[in-house]
Amino acid sequence: MIKFWWIRHAPVIGNNNCCYGNNEVACDVSDSDAFKKIVCMLPKYTDVYTSNLTRTIKTFKAAVKNGFTYKNHIIDTRLVEQDLGDYSGIKYNELENLIKKQNAYDQNWLMEASHVPPNGESYNQVCRRIQNFIDEILVKYNRKNIVIFSHGGPIRAAISYAINYKIKKVIPVEIQNTKVSLIQYNKNKEGKLLFINK
Repeated sequence: MIKFWWIRHAPVIGNNNCCYGNNEVACDVSDSDAFKKIVCMLPKYTDVYTSNLTRTIKTFKAAVKNGFTYKNHIIDTRLVEQDLGDYSGIKYNELENLIKKQNAYDQNWLMEASHVPPNGESYNQVCRRIQNFIDEILVKYNRKNIVIFSHGGPIRAAISYAINYKIKKVIPVEIQNTKVSLIQYNKNKEGKLLFINK
């Protein structure tokens, strides 16, 4: 049995209501109560994965400051948020208008899953790299707890993969900041979502 404990990074600050995707932006880790709640849920002394962006690393370090213990910290670029390419830095309302003009609007995400921003990547491409990460862990271990500090897009992708979500739209769930979502895989590599945003 392998359990993936997914945590979305702390709330982003100072982005002036602009899209950021895989850009570096600041986050607010001052809510110690939220981190203490995370620490109470997470397994102790296990491997921790983060994306390469500072907001996931800072969130992880804030959990450690509040009592989280771990074995190893591994940075994996596959866990990064969607690359929005030329859309990075655009106001959210401006991006929505632009995407609607291109008939690529999706109410569950910034754009349709198949839409590729200029010089960026689609949500479907995010899903493929997250699937690659999960498959690698499932081959490597039989029994394991993996703690992952990541982003909204990758966590949606992980949930979609676990529940075999085949609809060609982004899964209609909201991933909240500094909340834990737990996915379990059995020996047959069958996934199950145990809880979300706890």
